[in-house]
Amino acid sequence: MRYLRLLSLFAQTEFQFAVEYRANLLLDLFEEVVVVATSLIAVAVLFSHTGVINGWSLGQMIVLLGVYYLIQGAQSVVFEVSLERFMEHIRLGTLDFILIKPVNSQFMISTRHVQVAQLAQVLFGLGLVGVGVAQVGSSVGAREVISFVLTLACGLSLVYCVVLVLATVAFWATRVENLLAIFWSFLDAGRFPVDVYPGWLRVTLSTAVPIGVAVTIPAQAVAGRLDNLGLTLMLVGSVAAFIFASWFWQVGLRNYTGASA
Repeated sequence: MRYLRLLSLFAQTEFQFAVEYRANLLLDLFEEVVVVATSLIAVAVLFSHTGVINGWSLGQMIVLLGVYYLIQGAQSVVFEVSLERFMEHIRLGTLDFILIKPVNSQFMISTRHVQVAQLAQVLFGLGLVGVGVAQVGSSVGAREVISFVLTLACGLSLVYCVVLVLATVAFWATRVENLLAIFWSFLDAGRFPVDVYPGWLRVTLSTAVPIGVAVTIPAQAVAGRLDNLGLTLMLVGSVAAFIFASWFWQVGLRNYTGASA
């Protein structure tokens, strides 16, 4: 509960900063509308020429697109800017002011800068999932809902773990923005199912940059296409990734000498 209260306070503070420049906030929201709308139009154009893409129907693709924006939006709200600011703290020598606070350092550097405007992506994602499920026309029972929620949380955790590991590299190589830029480029590939890509890219999107798994598996879950083995592997893999990312963060932290060293 303590950390939830802290996260709420972070969100309130960042929202106050955002409304100081209301025109900029409105432009950010408009940008999110344009991005989501163009992605949806692109999918509609593809399916105007075919009824199925590698086994994925139009409704299922809309569900997957919704899942993509749920995960992309959630990580943009909480993690993206926070971890970018963390790398700036290392360069500027101001990370010490965060580390001395009586709170878990990993939580602090991961959630300090909450971007309220990016919640629009999350809401659009939820809307697209609803539209896609209605388009598919299949009944969604309790099992599908539970599997969807679990795999969605696991997908977001996987993305967070990769970003945290890349950001932690900044303890040794101060500037790692290029690595993050490559990751964001791969993140865009999550708009389509991982199984439509060629073999080498499919492996990359499932392992080194697991955005394909993070987006495709929840979409399969809500469509009733995910079996118990797939759900178990997703849960185990996410827990293992989080343990590794937290361990790597601690290793990096032990190598940090501080601004005064």
